[in-house]
Amino acid sequence: MKPVSSPRRPAPSRRAPVAFSATLFVLASLGLTLAPAARSQRPAPTAPTLTFAHGGNAAEVPMELAANAVFVPARIGQGRSLSWLLDTASPRTTADAAAFAQSFGAQPAGSSPALALPGLEIRETALETHPFESLGPWYGERVNGVIGDDVLNHLVVQLDYARLSIELYTPAAYTVPRHTDKLSVRWVDGLPTVRAQLRLGGRTVEGDFVLNTGGGAGVVVSPGFLAANRMYPYRGKTIPGTVFSASGNETVSLARGEWLQLGHSRILAPLVAIESASAAAPDAGVRKRKSKDALAGWIGGQILRKFDLVLDFPKDSILLVPNRDFIFPIEADASGATITAAGPALTQFEVRAISPNSPASEAGFEPGDQIAWVDNDPASNLTLDQLRELLSHPDHSPVLVIHRLGRKLKIQLHLRQLL
Repeated sequence: MKPVSSPRRPAPSRRAPVAFSATLFVLASLGLTLAPAARSQRPAPTAPTLTFAHGGNAAEVPMELAANAVFVPARIGQGRSLSWLLDTASPRTTADAAAFAQSFGAQPAGSSPALALPGLEIRETALETHPFESLGPWYGERVNGVIGDDVLNHLVVQLDYARLSIELYTPAAYTVPRHTDKLSVRWVDGLPTVRAQLRLGGRTVEGDFVLNTGGGAGVVVSPGFLAANRMYPYRGKTIPGTVFSASGNETVSLARGEWLQLGHSRILAPLVAIESASAAAPDAGVRKRKSKDALAGWIGGQILRKFDLVLDFPKDSILLVPNRDFIFPIEADASGATITAAGPALTQFEVRAISPNSPASEAGFEPGDQIAWVDNDPASNLTLDQLRELLSHPDHSPVLVIHRLGRKLKIQLHLRQLL
């Protein structure tokens, strides 16, 4: 299949999904490791009690994308509705510790907390908690909790990325539509994986990739997988990037693949994040690979958003139908700046890192710079996604006003294609 010239995706509205910066990939699942025991089964915790509204068997839930990751509104007990990450790469449903303490205080003593989505109540025997405050700046969205596979295993979940809508069904209530591409799911170390082929550096490799609706990257591959295929260290063109996870952040090398094959669908020119060999250490959240029968990596929202995606985990399968975004090319950052959100409302923006020999370094940006204005518009009028998208247009030259150590500076960025 020869690459074709594709149109650029239209500029998004304020809350619409946008392309994710190539200099930053978000890995925000709690349990995702890239080298598990290869033949583990799906997790089997005590099943939560799921109750649909009005005695029904289906519900429709609004969906929001931040950094290509899926967020849904949910509330604990009688608390207010907050954004939760829907993450297929997290085995357990987990609440942010601060959000849980604030919401659960409204529950009667001794009762189990109920997690409520629009039209669906989820009652866990014991809802775990974890501090997620550090994740918000990378997403540009607060993570008040994570809905994991212990819930998703008991539902059929239909994600319509184009319409920003999710439909939830009991397994018995869902009817498989015609003309869908069905892929088998294999459970590895409690995580759902699918078989995929990746063309990278003139070589075609095949492996099991974790489905990661909570991660913003396109494709992440491990050094062990590449080494098993005699491709590590990778000799093709790369630029530095960052992968951020609940256990910390790590440096990766970003490359352009030729294509990624998922079932019958071929995605052209995906962005591929290659972990460094040091990332295989346990303290980085990734264990060393011992054999070829190990995970290749994971596939995240930058790829998954190109489909209508059905998670039919009760039947160990997913269904794919390319959506209207499928034809648009995957855009990479053209600035060389890693930017995160800041401030109480995550409406301020900070430069975290600068790639050498990039437009950002040549223009004089420094880590710690606060972006205040972009082309005569206050930066606070933008989402983090929109700001990253504005910096992904080669040959554009936006003017940014930044604050640095009490000074106000005006800097023009001459963006160019980096990958």
